[in-house]
Amino acid sequence: MKSLRSLRLIGLSTLACCFASIAFAQEAAPAGTVALAESKTLFDKIMLAGPTFMLILFLSSVFMVWLIIDGVIRTAKAKLVPPPVLAAVRQHLIDGDYESAAGVAIASDTALGNVAAAAFTKVGLGKDATDDAIFEETERVRGVFNSRISYLSVIGVITPMVGLTGTVFGMIQAFDTLGSSGVGDPSKLSEAIGHVLVCTGGGLVVAIPAFAFYYVMRNRISAGFRHLQVEINAIFHHLPYEHLQGLRLENDAFVPAPPRKQAALRPANS
Repeated sequence: MKSLRSLRLIGLSTLACCFASIAFAQEAAPAGTVALAESKTLFDKIMLAGPTFMLILFLSSVFMVWLIIDGVIRTAKAKLVPPPVLAAVRQHLIDGDYESAAGVAIASDTALGNVAAAAFTKVGLGKDATDDAIFEETERVRGVFNSRISYLSVIGVITPMVGLTGTVFGMIQAFDTLGSSGVGDPSKLSEAIGHVLVCTGGGLVVAIPAFAFYYVMRNRISAGFRHLQVEINAIFHHLPYEHLQGLRLENDAFVPAPPRKQAALRPANS
């Protein structure tokens, strides 16, 4: 019994010593300990990284999203070659009403309408002239689409440079502060470096999808214009060009007269 009581006393005294040491350690914490850095929100990190450069990246991202949405809508096959316009042009040509077919193409502000309208202006000059008009107008319209999506490539090239520039300026400021105040707390230096790297990360976040969607849009344009070429060729390669000689379907059609000097020099009896 005495041994059991002695063990209990030893256990209680040990626990009391443990609690006392913990309380003493908490009260006697060294005054130079560094508090943990407060967690900052994304907006706070953006403001610390440099609002000017982050604003440029934000505007670039908004412009990129608009280009992507606009490109997806414009490069849809139903938008490039609207089925109602295609059906109306075919029906007018089946009926032999070339003027109405040209009018439908001119009134349609689409890729199909622009190419068909250019082709109708040359049908009276033969098949070769019509094919040349189709090729030239197709390349012109394709160039308009390619120029629009080229801004995605520009964004993909510029935004990493903007982010890197913001990081460089932030690093310059961080090391200037370090040089003037010394290395009192290395955690502050690492925190400053982490803030300025937000600019580089923001530039990459904008650039990667910009490049990805640039190639996606380029492939969509190629596929859409192949579909357009097939439909245009199906219409204009089967026209009876031998019966269309001299037909003028353009709005400002005119018939040039012979040169006046040659008419004056021509003999009266000829």
